[in-house]
Amino acid sequence: MKVVTFKLEDDLLRILDLYAIKTKTTRSDVIRQALMLLLKDEINKARAKVETIPLR
Repeated sequence: MKVVTFKLEDDLLRILDLYAIKTKTTRSDVIRQALMLLLKDEINKARAKVETIPLR
């Protein structure tokens, strides 16, 4: 697994930490799960747009 570094605003980091504590997981796991949900949703949106274009 690769290491990725990025910046977060303090408020977002606090929310991330609270969520990680509440769910008894790590920051990294929360971020990975959130990214997977976002990317799956975006992929599904892209597929839906392609599928709604009528072919001639």
